Amino acid sequence: MEVPLSVISSSVVRGAILLSDFEGIDHRKFFVVMGISKDKVCGFFFINSNVHPLIFNKQELLDLQYPLKHSDYTFLKYDSFLCASTVIERNLSDIADDISRGGTSIIGKLKDEHISDVLQMVNSSVAISNRHKKLYFQ
Repeated sequence: MEVPLSVISSSVVRGAILLSDFEGIDHRKFFVVMGISKDKVCGFFFINSNVHPLIFNKQELLDLQYPLKHSDYTFLKYDSFLCASTVIERNLSDIADDISRGGTSIIGKLKDEHISDVLQMVNSSVAISNRHKKLYFQ
């Protein structure tokens, strides 16, 4: 029995951790949905193994690297970072369709306290646009 896309879509919520391929990236990436707009567009952040070196000299972007411990998220091979310095957007319907085809997998959910920390971090940042804050992080 095939799972309806509406059921799959309802599983993609704030804090959902997914794994997928992305154009221009040579490996599958974990990402965390942090908000869904009224138009059903997801705003999300990548999980990276390390903080990118170009960020080290930009404090406002360095402040948007949220540490994730392997002990909290066993699917991670090692301690990693949620990179909240760049908001990526994708239609919820595209994510749900890719889940139904097997190209994207739901891996888990960010802990509630980590969701709260990330929302506070993002909403207090000058590097995140007011548009993105209103759409995804309220």
